[in-house]
Amino acid sequence: TTVAQPPAPRVPSPATVLEGSATLYLGGDWAVVTKARTVVVAHLVRGRWRIDRGGKVKIDILGPTPGGTAAATPQVAAEMKGPGRLVEEGLWVDGRELLEKGGGLTPSDVTVYGAPSGKLAPGVHRAIAYARTATTGTAVAWTFRVV
Repeated sequence: TTVAQPPAPRVPSPATVLEGSATLYLGGDWAVVTKARTVVVAHLVRGRWRIDRGGKVKIDILGPTPGGTAAATPQVAAEMKGPGRLVEEGLWVDGRELLEKGGGLTPSDVTVYGAPSGKLAPGVHRAIAYARTATTGTAVAWTFRVV
């Protein structure tokens, strides 16, 4: 006879951390969650998604300038610093991940950049930058205008 195995525990969506939000990125037990103008990093801890509010990873936007204007194919760039080695970074424009490049002086201090694969339409666009170490992460969102 075979013994029925209990069903695997169901992990909730990372979007449960913010009512009415969407998951932009999911990588293992880390996620980037967005809602309107808000973006947060969520970490799966003991079967529950929790917003990382530690603020230990710092992201400085290098371009396009928040609220400023940019070319139709803008270079999106950010400097990212963590309390330890950064193990994951990402850049998005209008919900589409950019193919990024980068490097830095140390594994905990890097600059990443990328550009959309095609021209952006005139109007307001939203960029998001994300970085994390093995234990903490952050994400920032900003808008810029293409004229």
